[in-house]
Amino acid sequence: MGEPITDGISRNGSDDDINGGTGTPPPGYSFPTHKLAKTLQDSTKIPLVLVACGSYSPVTYLHLRMFEMAADHFNGHAKYELIGGYFSPVSDYYQKEGLAPAHHRVRMCELATESDSAWLMVDSWEALQASYQRTAVVLDHFDDELNKNMGGMTLPDGSKREIRILLLAGGDLIESMGRKDVWASED
Repeated sequence: MGEPITDGISRNGSDDDINGGTGTPPPGYSFPTHKLAKTLQDSTKIPLVLVACGSYSPVTYLHLRMFEMAADHFNGHAKYELIGGYFSPVSDYYQKEGLAPAHHRVRMCELATESDSAWLMVDSWEALQASYQRTAVVLDHFDDELNKNMGGMTLPDGSKREIRILLLAGGDLIESMGRKDVWASED
């Protein structure tokens, strides 16, 4: 058996394709929703989820603070209602010097969020992929999970509304957006 990543999910110790290269969840993966708001409090607002992609090698206080600063902004916003947030650590195939193994980075993020945050979660999907995933692909994964598989957000009257997914980016990610060798033009 390979190295444990999280919640009983294992990664092969070799470069074998974890999930057939399809970008689909590997066996045993489940999308975390345990801290996601169950219903929208204000039916006039758009439900919002924040996603921060990164190496998190290691996760720091400033990563957590970035989420809290964004929450402060959106909690006073007339258009959006913040319903949850996710850390999405990159896979081992990111090729960053000094990158800790994915299972360690996922677990560090889980430890940073599990007891001190009522709304932040860690999604291991990106970390479990057999190749580096572009940020746009990761955001599509969140859209699939939240809006297609879950059907969006439940409103007080029982109807559903699509969840808006926003990328929460630190300075290093914003800086990389100007580099043509890092971002595809369609992203």
